[in-house]
Amino acid sequence: GKEKRKLKNMGGTNRMKKYVFGIDIGGTTVKCGLFTVKGELLEKWEIPTRTENNGEAILPDVAETVQKKISEKNLDKEEIAGIGIGVPGPVNDQGEVPGAVNLHWGYVNLAGDMEKMTGLPIKAGNDANVAALGEMWKGGGAGSDSIVMVTLGTGVGGGIINNGKIVTGV
Repeated sequence: GKEKRKLKNMGGTNRMKKYVFGIDIGGTTVKCGLFTVKGELLEKWEIPTRTENNGEAILPDVAETVQKKISEKNLDKEEIAGIGIGVPGPVNDQGEVPGAVNLHWGYVNLAGDMEKMTGLPIKAGNDANVAALGEMWKGGGAGSDSIVMVTLGTGVGGGIINNGKIVTGV
């Protein structure tokens, strides 16, 4: 579907892209993964979610952990398609978050701020929606065009994919 193509084409038409980072910003921990563009997990790790002061440290912490992994693995930024980020709250098409209660965020320009901090393309979405998309691509929903997923963590969420498209809304 369209959403799957968006994820697949994150790096544009340059076929030299080899890697992508997946980030799940949760209320307690930020789960991070380094993947091949084909979805093979190369490494995963976590950092704490620092929600004090309206969560002002969260994005700098994420940018720092990504930069550290790029250095540690000696990756060429030209080989990185980008970073996909899921957050526990609504995210619009521009990657802006109007508010995320578990993170103590008001409005955050997630995609714009992270692009400035990392120099990499960013795609952001609601955590349950992107989790459902991931399950449809490589997990329990592989081979299906429509799935429903319930997420349980610091909060409770859900994602619906109907005919290959994420169902968005409030």
